[in-house]
Amino acid sequence: MGSEGIYRKTEKGRTEITTRANKLGMRERTMLIMVDDKTTRSGLVAKNSHPGSADILDALMAQGFIELAGGTEPAAAVAAPAAAAGGAPAATTAPPAPAAPPVEVSIPSASRYACRALVTYLGPSADDLTALVEKANGLAELATRLEKCRQTIQAIAGRKKADEFWAGVSARLPSA
Repeated sequence: MGSEGIYRKTEKGRTEITTRANKLGMRERTMLIMVDDKTTRSGLVAKNSHPGSADILDALMAQGFIELAGGTEPAAAVAAPAAAAGGAPAATTAPPAPAAPPVEVSIPSASRYACRALVTYLGPSADDLTALVEKANGLAELATRLEKCRQTIQAIAGRKKADEFWAGVSARLPSA
């Protein structure tokens, strides 16, 4: 679970809104637009009716689209203006990146994440796949079904979305 604080868009987030360079999904883009430097995490989750709103916020933060309002600018954003002004970037030590929020490592957690992600990426056409994931008995069967889901997401939504899905699922699957 992420920090209860006020979020703001990073430079990457502002660029994504204007250019759509990273091709965020509809729900992710909506949540990114909702970040307004005023609303707390719980306020953002309450405003967004999607059941995976908290996970979407965590993903946006992990991918560098948003940050806590009390955080500091990334080192690249600080160094770029100095280089553009003709001077050398200041030799500063970048603060450590915020740690990704911890995730529950369990079969139910992986299953819940997979079902939410499938609906996010595939919409109503994900129903059959979510049913397969929910009915999996054991880690090996779940892993096999999740790989099928990954292939389907790649075929429909593209490799980037499939890789995001697999990264989220892998972080939640227990080791065999």
